[in-house]
Amino acid sequence: MRKLWLLSLLVALLLCPGCWDKKEINELAIVTSIGIDREPSTGMYIAYYQVINPPALSSRQGGGSKASVYTYRFKEYSLGRFIQKSSTMMPRLLFTSHLHCYILSEEVARQGIIDILNYLETTPEWRMNAYLFVTDSPLQAVMNSFTTLEKVPGRHATSLVRVLSRGSFAGGVEPIRVKDIVTGMEFRLPTLIPMIHYRGKPAETTERMEQIDVSKQAPSFFEDSAVFFKGRMEGRLDSQNKYYYHILNTKYRKFTETVKVDGSYVDVETNNVQVKRKWDRSANHLNILIHADLRILNNQQNTKLTLQNVHKIEKAFNRVVADKAEKMVVLGRLKNWDLLGLQDEGATSDSWRRTSVNFSVTSDVTTTGNKRDPYTKEGKEG
Repeated sequence: MRKLWLLSLLVALLLCPGCWDKKEINELAIVTSIGIDREPSTGMYIAYYQVINPPALSSRQGGGSKASVYTYRFKEYSLGRFIQKSSTMMPRLLFTSHLHCYILSEEVARQGIIDILNYLETTPEWRMNAYLFVTDSPLQAVMNSFTTLEKVPGRHATSLVRVLSRGSFAGGVEPIRVKDIVTGMEFRLPTLIPMIHYRGKPAETTERMEQIDVSKQAPSFFEDSAVFFKGRMEGRLDSQNKYYYHILNTKYRKFTETVKVDGSYVDVETNNVQVKRKWDRSANHLNILIHADLRILNNQQNTKLTLQNVHKIEKAFNRVVADKAEKMVVLGRLKNWDLLGLQDEGATSDSWRRTSVNFSVTSDVTTTGNKRDPYTKEGKEG
């Protein structure tokens, strides 16, 4: 009897038509990235939608269309009209659940993106956890560019974020999503958003991509960052200061630094970076304690790695980190950017500039590699 019941259940499952409410992939326009710009003469929004072409993504698909994505361009005076506008050109339903990123022109970012954030918050179809980028290149060129290794440009950008963030941020990923901008609007500490710089001409075809010079043709990412306060871009921060901003504010645990010891360069990688703040409110003084475990990546010294030499490496690292952190604070004061978020810890709009900040850096070399001492030119160990 039990076997008969199980057999009947199996037959019933085979006869089920499946999930009738699911949309066929051929009915959907799967959007992977969206670019937003404004026309200077009219103030109208210009939106670029990159839509996946599924046959081109299949390695088994031969012939036919080769484009991995199609880019659609729309222009409207109001953000809420784009969904309806897209139906006049796309013969499919707009599907944004797999959206990877939004790319804003620098002009839009500097004008402020409060309207865009409000629109995304009130429209459930749009993703708030998608990544956000700003470009100082013509947005049309960026949206029509090809990328190597990843066939889908939007996925290329987000893959870079994940690779660079792996093991570095305590939260697992760099805080550059749309919702991070929204969260940051409550604080005086700015939010940093990576910038995309485009080199070369837009690609009309991806044929013979194996012969291209990627360094000259592809977009470059993360050379500097857009500095956002209250939903508006106020300026840029170079890559070095960006890393120290994250070290001091967002629990950035892993980075590489180069130090000079007795005239030779040594590359070290940090692990388990710990940052603590100690305030002396009465004296308006802040002491920031930084400790890091170090791994030697490259040692150009021709001497044995003795305990004394290891201490020299640690002291050189401590000096470099303290110096670069102090320079970032000075830059923030010159730009009127509270890059340490002092106002979020009780300082006023005037007193934060007068706050005395001191950095106390310590480190320990914990990993030296498989071979402790370097080879010398004579082929013998130093």
